[in-house]
Amino acid sequence: MGKSSRAGQVAVAAVLGLAVAPQAVAAPRHGTTRISTTVAGTQSATASAGGTVSSDGHYAVYGVEDLGDGCPASWSVCVLVKDLRTGKAVQVPGTGVETYAPMISGDGSKVGYTSGTYHFFRAKVYDRRTGTLQTLWPADPPKDNWYERSDLTGLSADGRYAAYTIGNRDGNAFTAHLMVRDLTTGTDEVVDRPGHLSHLVGGRLSADGRYVAYSALDSDAAALYVKDRRTGRTRSIHIPAGGGSSVVDISADGRHVLFQFAASYPGTTTRTYLADTRTGRAEPVGPEGATALALDPTGRYTLLKDSTGALRLLDTPTGRQRTVAAASVAATAGPGALTRYGRTVVFASAAALVPDDTNGVSDVFARKVG
Repeated sequence: MGKSSRAGQVAVAAVLGLAVAPQAVAAPRHGTTRISTTVAGTQSATASAGGTVSSDGHYAVYGVEDLGDGCPASWSVCVLVKDLRTGKAVQVPGTGVETYAPMISGDGSKVGYTSGTYHFFRAKVYDRRTGTLQTLWPADPPKDNWYERSDLTGLSADGRYAAYTIGNRDGNAFTAHLMVRDLTTGTDEVVDRPGHLSHLVGGRLSADGRYVAYSALDSDAAALYVKDRRTGRTRSIHIPAGGGSSVVDISADGRHVLFQFAASYPGTTTRTYLADTRTGRAEPVGPEGATALALDPTGRYTLLKDSTGALRLLDTPTGRQRTVAAASVAATAGPGALTRYGRTVVFASAAALVPDDTNGVSDVFARKVG
């Protein structure tokens, strides 16, 4: 992670309660600030990554390796939530030597992650308002295969629904079914089509959890789908030939889906596409060779990494781009990195981007761009 080898994967150490930073510095109105700190508000001596932010920019979540108090084990990482208005950070309760993809719901009420040991991982969601922790696993798993793990893929912005895959360690069965958990009732729904046993990726939810977008990988080709959970209808998205495509993100209203096309054959080029779920058609956005990282809740702004490695914020209708981080910064980011209208971008970098950054490891930053 960060300057270590675990760039996009964070492990959550056992945390018994919440701690509040006595003093910290809130994010400025403009420019870049470091948001990954200890609960005491000081810079961490170990690497941080995995930053995501609530839709209004009020809260951010990130992971810090081997933090110390409450997270002392080697290879452990504490997941922290920071109030970006007050600068105060708290630790998220949970246990796991290895944990992946910490995320926060758009309203800031839920924090999710995947945690476990060896191959037996479980997706988990922590309710910051009630202090409860739910483990995501269906009460009656499908009988078509053997299942041993679940992995969190998305949270609805209203904090009511969580998307997760179930699978095992054997081939494409690793993520064989996509589920959606109603966190209020505790009920689970199988999203993918009956009999469609394949490797599933994506699992991104619209703000109200009505729409879920995902990719099904079969025989080195990917099909993209968006399911309307209210009507039960699943729409296919038209994708280009000559490579594989995978869902990256979905807009809050479920109207637009961001996906990445990776070229597999000569004469084809890696491209980012934005699909209209009403028509099923997709149009390329951004320059050739760019990689899609995140879509803002409105569906207008796309965060890209261009062919040089720079992070750029694209206003899709106008084609106007803003540089978020230069290629020399070697920044990383993912779904959930943008606030509404792309006003704030959260990313990780080992570069010293603020005056008091002297720890020499990766940190998570927030940059105000609008």
